[in-house]
Amino acid sequence: MKPADRKRLIRKKLVLLGSAAALFLGCSADPNTRRLEHLNSGKAHFQVGDYPRALIEFQNAAAIKPPRAEAHFQLARTHLALGDIEAAHRELTAAVAVDRTHAEAHLQLATLLIARGELEKAQSLAEAILKKYPANARAHAILGARRVAADDPKGAIVEFQKAVELDPKGIENYSALGAAHRAAGQPDKAETTYKKAVAANPKSAQARVALGHFYFSEGDTAAAETQIRAACDLDLFAVQPRLFLAQIYLATGKLADAEKIYAELRTIAPGNPEVYDGLAQFYRSTGRAEKAAAELRSLLRDKPGQGSLKALLVETLIDLKRVQEAGVLNQEILSANPGDPQALLAAGRLLLLQKKYQEALTTVERSLKEAESSDAHYYLGVAQTSLGMIELAKDSFARALALNPDALQAALDLSSLEVTTGAPEEALRLTEDVLKQDPKSSSALLVRAKARMAQGNLRQGEDLLEDVLAVEPDSLPALADLLTLHSEQGRTQETLSRIERLIQKHPKNAGLHFLLSVAQLSARNLKKAEASVMRSITLDPKTPAAHTLLADIHLARGSVESAKKDLRKAIELNPQSVTNYMALKDLYEKERNWDEVKTLYEEARKVDPASPQLANDLAYHYLEHGGDVDAAVSLAQLAKQKMPGSPIVADTLGWAYYKSGRHEAAVLQLKESVRLAPDNPLYHYHLGMAYRAAGHFESARLSFRKAIEGNQEFQYATRARVALNQLSGKPL
Repeated sequence: MKPADRKRLIRKKLVLLGSAAALFLGCSADPNTRRLEHLNSGKAHFQVGDYPRALIEFQNAAAIKPPRAEAHFQLARTHLALGDIEAAHRELTAAVAVDRTHAEAHLQLATLLIARGELEKAQSLAEAILKKYPANARAHAILGARRVAADDPKGAIVEFQKAVELDPKGIENYSALGAAHRAAGQPDKAETTYKKAVAANPKSAQARVALGHFYFSEGDTAAAETQIRAACDLDLFAVQPRLFLAQIYLATGKLADAEKIYAELRTIAPGNPEVYDGLAQFYRSTGRAEKAAAELRSLLRDKPGQGSLKALLVETLIDLKRVQEAGVLNQEILSANPGDPQALLAAGRLLLLQKKYQEALTTVERSLKEAESSDAHYYLGVAQTSLGMIELAKDSFARALALNPDALQAALDLSSLEVTTGAPEEALRLTEDVLKQDPKSSSALLVRAKARMAQGNLRQGEDLLEDVLAVEPDSLPALADLLTLHSEQGRTQETLSRIERLIQKHPKNAGLHFLLSVAQLSARNLKKAEASVMRSITLDPKTPAAHTLLADIHLARGSVESAKKDLRKAIELNPQSVTNYMALKDLYEKERNWDEVKTLYEEARKVDPASPQLANDLAYHYLEHGGDVDAAVSLAQLAKQKMPGSPIVADTLGWAYYKSGRHEAAVLQLKESVRLAPDNPLYHYHLGMAYRAAGHFESARLSFRKAIEGNQEFQYATRARVALNQLSGKPL
């Protein structure tokens, strides 16, 4: 080739290369092309479950201007997969704002809005889709869900029926329609609907599972097992049907079969957290929490990055009361994510085990701020009960039940509180629901016994206690209630003999020896009572209330100093029991040892700083026996906030205001205490003193007269006479 031709060829190649480069640069600079590249890459990562990398790609796509709805929609899907509901809501809102015709974004946003309780907004979005696409089955399903949220099952049935007609293969629509029929009290129609789903989708495991769930909820475990077995046969690698089959086996007592299912699942889905969650729950429910913990530890060694497994191990260790080990693991989770609601709840449970009730309450409240759950409301109720916040605890247990109607322990705890707060009828209703699911629940039968006795039906209450003891012959709570009932009826010996027979079968049961001591003390056999309680302490030095009972025995003998030592020991062994502080306080109060009384009140307040009774009593002690008056005012104000209708608290606060020189404020509070308890001479005396200090002399005379007329011998009768004499100018 000639040199000139070679030069022309090189120039041509350079021009072609330059053109190609320009074309390439032009394409990469085009925003639509770059957005599409990020979207395609993100979808590829999403498809294989690599959500963090998918999130980055979709974020890059969404950042390119002008904005496009699809980028925000895919970003929302990824946030949902990662469990970030708020971020998903934000991106779906952006997608709808960018493109009013993006049907999937509208429908997904409407679904989230229903979950958030924003029903009207959800309905508007679904109706907007139906205007454009009248045959959209999902829009009708969303309207059905909106009706369900509004407690309108009949309206929901209409919408779900339309969804089924428009999409006969949509199993989720049949499931929703069946659930709506059940909510409307139409189980036959529900069964028909679930069967239609199976007929329309004969090879669908999901349809069989829905029908199986229906049968199980109706108590037909045999039919449920048949359907779930069929679902497992349709999908040899399906996890959910097998987990449910294991639950059915557990409910019907087929423990070996359940364990075989879990072994199969470990082969099918190794490392699946749901499988190990189910296995751990299985071991817990069959009394093998140690085995559950061992399995989880083993798996974590192989898969240390599985945070959900670590959380499950924490829960299992909490069940085993392994506070230190659970605390270390849980702190690792919280260090990585301080707002993890499950870890915060676990931290609250650990604090409950340590009897740090106020800290537990605060921690569980933090968990609820992050995510609402039935378990969180339940443990909030436990903390509130321990702090004496009974009405708040009832609300928390009720909320736990609303979120999970199968939360049996919440129902039991709520029913117990209903009995103690004078609502035995409500307690009976709650226990009926528990007994439907577990006819032999000794806890439910025990609450029913208490409720019947609270109604005055002692015979039926006793029969129910016998039902408990038929299921659990050595139930200490049932035996204690039976002993109380028999003692009131002069039948102590019956229960005493029964406990003695049980001890012959269970000679090392410290609780039975303790209860025998209670019975013997009731029968005034102090020597035997002391021997029995000492035996309980020998068997278990930490037997609850054993040293408190020993103090009662020594007091019955007149040995106050021995009783003091017993109560000191009780406080040492159980420093969180306010009862022991108060019992010891009473002994020193009789001796007029006000310094010890003050110390014990203050120690009790450290244990239960939220108690309004303790705050009130300590405030009054400060006022009467020397103490910080300003502190007394603060304590009395705290008590007033929690017990606004108490005449005792109104009197304490009024007296604190009087002592601090706030006489008009004192008059207001003391007038309230007199109004609430007009026959209490002390309240009239305090009011008279406040009136006199405020310059209302005639009102003061009237109050002093009422104090003396009500009770000539009350504590401050002499002072009232002197004050009245000074105001009247003459003796009475």
